[in-house]
Amino acid sequence: MTERVRVVGVGEAALDHLGVVDRYPEQGTRQNVVALSIQGSGSVSTALAVLAQFGLDADFIGKVGDDAFGRFIRDSLKATGVNVKGMAVQADRMSPYNFIIAPEGRGRPTILHTAGDVAALSPNEVDLSIIDGANLLVLDGYQVDVQVAAAERANAAKVPVVLYATQVSEGMGELLALSNVLVASERFAAELAPRGESEDSLLELSKMGPETVVVTIGEEGSVGLQGQKLVRQPPLHVNVTDTIGAGNVFLGGFCYGLTQDWSLERSMLVATAAAGLSCKSLGARGGIPSLEEALALT
Repeated sequence: MTERVRVVGVGEAALDHLGVVDRYPEQGTRQNVVALSIQGSGSVSTALAVLAQFGLDADFIGKVGDDAFGRFIRDSLKATGVNVKGMAVQADRMSPYNFIIAPEGRGRPTILHTAGDVAALSPNEVDLSIIDGANLLVLDGYQVDVQVAAAERANAAKVPVVLYATQVSEGMGELLALSNVLVASERFAAELAPRGESEDSLLELSKMGPETVVVTIGEEGSVGLQGQKLVRQPPLHVNVTDTIGAGNVFLGGFCYGLTQDWSLERSMLVATAAAGLSCKSLGARGGIPSLEEALALT
């Protein structure tokens, strides 16, 4: 019997209310929404939802409150096939929440965010032994104490570590040093390695620890560096409904490629296909494609 591939993720998870409007309302007016969706969100948790959709086993470690938001976050993630037994729940606290106003078409959304008041997840609240025997560990750069502990455990167990970074935060340098792969936003790369050419930024980031570095650059696609190999992956052209969460879906698709020992080129191509297909639907998880759908575009 073939052994199942399993990915563990540690990160934040939130609840999203998404409202699509044909125009932004003026102050003091009432504006009807064209479409409304309620979804779970979060970079690592959404990436794990992609991996579960692609047929892998996925375990999420995070923390929410015991409020209605927290229950929805856990239940909606579980419904995607992700194991949420490693999630901690704190009593009498509000979970992370986003209200997103998205204009019809390709306009940029406005996000109203609260982190809630759930205390930071600590290593003694979760059983990090779940990492032992996994094929991959995925982190998002938040909850630094527990993520450093998770990365150290993964290093000791010879489990590759993927760090997804969208903004520079405390402890990021330590996490970079413990990571094998970095998938970063253009903003993160510009802040941490501000160089004129993308190749120079990738090289600077790789010197901080990761052997493979991929930077997503929005409508220009992505660029990756692995040793001496530089890969530029243009975006796929699809009818865009919404781009929220596309980077998280890209992360999931790329991680799938890592578990299959694909080349950097193929991993980036399939990740791009998955992200592009997700943009045809509203929300971070509303349009996660199947593996077959993503492969059909490659």
